[in-house]
Amino acid sequence: MLGDFFFVKHVVGADTFKMLIDCGVLQCIGTKASKPTTSLGKERIIAGAADFMKDCGGALDLVVATHEHYDHLSGFILANDTFRSLKIAKVWMAWTEDRTDEVANGYRKKKNKALSALAALARSPALAATSDEMKTVTNLLQFYGGLDSVGDGAMGVAAKKRDDLAGNASCEAVLEWLRDRAGPGNVVFLKPGDVVRWGVHDAFRAYVLGPPRDDAKKLRQLDPSAGVAREVYLARGEDVETVVGLAVVHGDNGGRVRLEDQPFVPLHWCPYGANGKKLKARAPKQKPNIRIAGIYAKGDAKYRRIDDDWLGSVESLALKIDGDVNNTSLALGLELDKRVLLFPGDAQVGNWLSWGDQTYPANDTASGPRLKIEDILARTILYKVGHHASHNATLRERGLELMTDPRLCAMIPVVEETAHEQVTKNSPHGWSMPYGDLYKRLNELTDGRILRGDGETAAEKNKFGASIFRLSYGTNFKPNDPLWVELALDL
Repeated sequence: MLGDFFFVKHVVGADTFKMLIDCGVLQCIGTKASKPTTSLGKERIIAGAADFMKDCGGALDLVVATHEHYDHLSGFILANDTFRSLKIAKVWMAWTEDRTDEVANGYRKKKNKALSALAALARSPALAATSDEMKTVTNLLQFYGGLDSVGDGAMGVAAKKRDDLAGNASCEAVLEWLRDRAGPGNVVFLKPGDVVRWGVHDAFRAYVLGPPRDDAKKLRQLDPSAGVAREVYLARGEDVETVVGLAVVHGDNGGRVRLEDQPFVPLHWCPYGANGKKLKARAPKQKPNIRIAGIYAKGDAKYRRIDDDWLGSVESLALKIDGDVNNTSLALGLELDKRVLLFPGDAQVGNWLSWGDQTYPANDTASGPRLKIEDILARTILYKVGHHASHNATLRERGLELMTDPRLCAMIPVVEETAHEQVTKNSPHGWSMPYGDLYKRLNELTDGRILRGDGETAAEKNKFGASIFRLSYGTNFKPNDPLWVELALDL
């Protein structure tokens, strides 16, 4: 399936440390006929959750929630009945989810305001599926849960019960559910440069690589500087306000946004009189007459109307938010006796670049030696490939090329056919996952030791035969299509 769902165990004699890193699958937006492999996702995640609960015994020492996207968190919604009895001792999240962090709260407030407005537009019967732009918006909103719950935070919890998630719950509600399940004092919000313990008796260290905390520019950078220029976090404030205003006139807004915000943000407000004529310049502190909103809504002058031109802005904002949330991914290097398992979530360019902004303690002595990101990546023996091996979620010179351990292996939570089914105006052939050049280089560096959601079991067994990992598969979900794959390493 296309989605992240990783179970990490450390076993020492009779003791076992159990860690879950994400649990989700891509939502099927469309018909089973148009997306046959995508439509299998729900069935797979439910089956996987049931098998996982047996394996973990219904209790976990740690859950790592990397970021607020459906393909990383939806398992808790879709397999809600299965997870209802799950016990969680501790939860790790990125600093961006910390409700006591003013910077994080500012980002989250802006994001939720924009998502609510976008959802209002998407719910409007007059706009639903009327243009390629609105189809893109609707599709992207599915990454946060059901349209009725997007942007509403914890209100996505069914009947406001904190022990239950509705089938259309938002991903933010899942994060709230995880926090509540672990309980006060057991949720840790991690910042880059932190080193935290995991494993039986806290045997191992985990290096917190991202997301960046003190460099807003890198938090905003989604693509390589020479690529498409979308390096603004959640767009500019006025972009968000503009879409909020558009939702008033065009959307099913439920009273959540104000008419006076429409159709332009305060920066562009201009006073109009009762007859619609522009008034003389007002004093700086004078409140504007927002007659222009009524004129726009009534459409009494065609030359004043922008008609459907605003749809491009709406689509652009939805795309930006999608990438920005990916870039808030909690990126971790899990160390095992100076070997590293790299889990970057869906971190994009700016997140990766920020890993070199800090050093990491090489041991538990405060004044001891420090590690650079080059040292950590050079120790990497397993790379969970970022964002299903998309084009902008693995750095080249400052990322993959630094993974020089000859034992390097990779895993990609992707089904290529599922990726190709996600056809849009901007992606007429679907998503390019795995990205060709990246996949070619991964093959070279790992000597073909790559696990995929659609991998051929015989070929994988052959390649991993001489690996430091032992490879095994669970009961077949369908012929030659196992429900899970396991890598074991002797320490």
